[in-house]
Amino acid sequence: MAKRDKEPTKKGQPSGQPAEQNQPKKPGLSEEERKEIREFLRRKRDRPHAPKARVKSARGKPLDVDFPSPVDLSRFMSVFGTNEMAFANLMLAGIVNAACEGGPENPPRGDDINRALAAVTGIGAVDEIEGMLATQMVATHAAAITALRRLKGSETIPQQDSNGNLAVKLLRTFAAQVEALQRHRGKGQQKVTVEHVHVHAGGQAIVGSVTPVGGGPQTTEEQTRAPPGIAYEPATPMRSPDPQWEVVPVVGGSGKAPVQNARRRHRERRAPRE
Repeated sequence: MAKRDKEPTKKGQPSGQPAEQNQPKKPGLSEEERKEIREFLRRKRDRPHAPKARVKSARGKPLDVDFPSPVDLSRFMSVFGTNEMAFANLMLAGIVNAACEGGPENPPRGDDINRALAAVTGIGAVDEIEGMLATQMVATHAAAITALRRLKGSETIPQQDSNGNLAVKLLRTFAAQVEALQRHRGKGQQKVTVEHVHVHAGGQAIVGSVTPVGGGPQTTEEQTRAPPGIAYEPATPMRSPDPQWEVVPVVGGSGKAPVQNARRRHRERRAPRE
């Protein structure tokens, strides 16, 4: 009885199994995931690109940082909001000394410097003042993270207090730097938007500062408790049934004699006759 010939199979593949069963299935992306990727690519295209530095370092020798292409060189100066190479080098020295780990015996690596430049690029400085603030912000952030790392490894209460206080000061400084950057970009201007102003019939709407006449600014509580103003308006005096109590004119500044005479006449009138 003749044996049935087996179908040729690939090396390592069991006989009788199709080839596609051994291939892992690649998960497909949903439409929402594709949308996220497109949004990321759009954001990456619109944001400024960080420069790529080429670093040559040797123990005990000065650090050599170079930007080989003209594109990276222009990006390097744009990162600090300047077109002066000397200013950009000054800011780079501050970043290397304050935000990158290393020293003369162990120079910073090129990856550390490029990461610091990428952080400055994300701030988007447009002039030299913003470039200096961006440099300080990156350096302050690096110091704060170092203090927090040391706080995590503290074993005694004095170490925890020292590292914790330092971290809090640095984090507050970073927040103040962010506010300073926002104020500088706003140039000190304030925009006031008034919406939904309802003016009823016979009323007037005043937009602006209102100062009351005859005094300084009053609080809302003072305005609520203040009595309404009484305006003087001349009117016809009412006559008294007693002719002795008619209106006594007051002449000049003294004005006491007519009033005293009227009182004396009243006492004489009411005094008993002997």
